[in-house]
Amino acid sequence: MNKDFFENIAPTDLKDFLKSRGWRLIDAAIKDGLYALNNDQYKRRQLIFPIDDSAVDYTDCVETVISKLVDMENISFRTLMAELSEMKDDAIGFRIVDHRNESAFIPLNYAVKAINGAKDMLLSAACSVLKPQIYHPKMNRREALQLIDKSRFRHTETGSFIINVSTPVKAMDLQVDLFENTPFVRQATLTINKAASQLVEAIQTDRMEHLIATVKEEPTPLLSSNMCKAFINFQDENDQADLYLNFKWASIINKPSNTKNSIKIQHDYYSRIEDIRQELKNHEKDKEDIFVGTVETLAGDLDERERRAGDVILDLYQQDGESIRARVSLNAEWYNQAIEAHKNAGNYIQIKGKLLAGNQPRTMKNIISFTIIKNT
Repeated sequence: MNKDFFENIAPTDLKDFLKSRGWRLIDAAIKDGLYALNNDQYKRRQLIFPIDDSAVDYTDCVETVISKLVDMENISFRTLMAELSEMKDDAIGFRIVDHRNESAFIPLNYAVKAINGAKDMLLSAACSVLKPQIYHPKMNRREALQLIDKSRFRHTETGSFIINVSTPVKAMDLQVDLFENTPFVRQATLTINKAASQLVEAIQTDRMEHLIATVKEEPTPLLSSNMCKAFINFQDENDQADLYLNFKWASIINKPSNTKNSIKIQHDYYSRIEDIRQELKNHEKDKEDIFVGTVETLAGDLDERERRAGDVILDLYQQDGESIRARVSLNAEWYNQAIEAHKNAGNYIQIKGKLLAGNQPRTMKNIISFTIIKNT
């Protein structure tokens, strides 16, 4: 192993890593410029290395500490170094077990789907932390996209096919009272963990209808139709691949309690997850209100009086920062205002009516008013 590899391990990181594995710091050694640690499990062993990484023997000492730890814990060097490099991260390993051909390959298209599934899982979890709801029309919130940007695609592991995704638990500065002082990354990882546990338990105990009803009534649901869709991305075309979610928690903050470190999504669960997804997505309700937005598309025709009227596609802004595409049929008077708003990018429209539930573009009916709000 190249000496530079050990030289790049910061002394404070190594100290914190050892403490997370049960080693206790000996304060008396600090005055001598050394970190010395004992462990009750290894009573005749001690790990020592300089506090200052510029010390002449720093690299040699770190190499010795790592070698001793590998020997004492009887694990591979690669495994230990992977855990050291991820000590500040919450990580999820997506282990795909294909019963047809576990050791040879998985189709490339399926690999792409699986990676997108991991990405969408993080996005939906982040959106649920920010605004818990059973369906997110768009997963483009700034914080959710920032979480993806901060996440890392780690080296795959041997044994089946494992996609490792980790995120530094303190990568984002969103540490407000909303999250009870728990880092945003940890909240998102916990959401995935708990939502997956809910799904598996409901399917195994044949309580899917109860789960759907409960989630629909919860004011802050962890499970969303988007999360279900992310899981379904791991379903292969032959329906033969099981998925194991293996969670590793950053050791620099307290590890969560009452969570499972490994959750299995069996291949025959996917059809049931799809049923749950559909039920949650279709739960949206009609909404009668005043909406503000922009005119995106004009699709009207001439009426019997040679006036332009008909369908318009609107982009309606929501209080949570997301937007909803909606189709509305306007009379000639309102359609002229839509044309005027469409010509001037700075103009917004205000419309009062009923926005029906369903796929986007959603339908608006019972229009009472349609006016232009000019950008001054």
